[in-house]
Amino acid sequence: MKNQKGMGHLTLILCVIIIILVAVGAFYYFFIKLEDQVIETYKTDMLLIQGKVKVLSEEAIINKNGELLKGRKISESLEDEEIKALLENGVLSQEEESFDNYYLLEKSNLDEMGLGAIRLEKGYYIVNYDTDEVIYSKGIKFGENTYYKLSEIEELQQKEENKANEEEQAEEQTSEENN
Repeated sequence: MKNQKGMGHLTLILCVIIIILVAVGAFYYFFIKLEDQVIETYKTDMLLIQGKVKVLSEEAIINKNGELLKGRKISESLEDEEIKALLENGVLSQEEESFDNYYLLEKSNLDEMGLGAIRLEKGYYIVNYDTDEVIYSKGIKFGENTYYKLSEIEELQQKEENKANEEEQAEEQTSEENN
């Protein structure tokens, strides 16, 4: 009779493979959650800016004073490389009627608006005081795509929610059919 001490080679290999699969799964889950958190942070910042833009826009209309609007008109910054890139990528269009209502918001402008807590490491935000659209000049990378506008991020999240709901409904139907 053989004296067996410890694991066999096959058992050891299976344990290592299982540990690797669990580690890869945990890493993937963590990466997805981190990416979602980054997008959610930018969305929250953009919603705060949008809210303040709405308030400033209304105050400017009530007081008939366009000087209440914060930021620098985008038409004054057309030579900026980031603006050129946004125009080339179709994020902004000079043909729009409201092109003159786009303003650049840099960190100092955000501080003036009482939004100093919003982090802005690179680039700047662009707002349209007519439509309340908020654009981040550097864009937010998600998967293979880059999203610039708040409305695009909201659409993306809505699609993700719809997809999750559809999958949940399909699972429920399958379990009901099996019962």
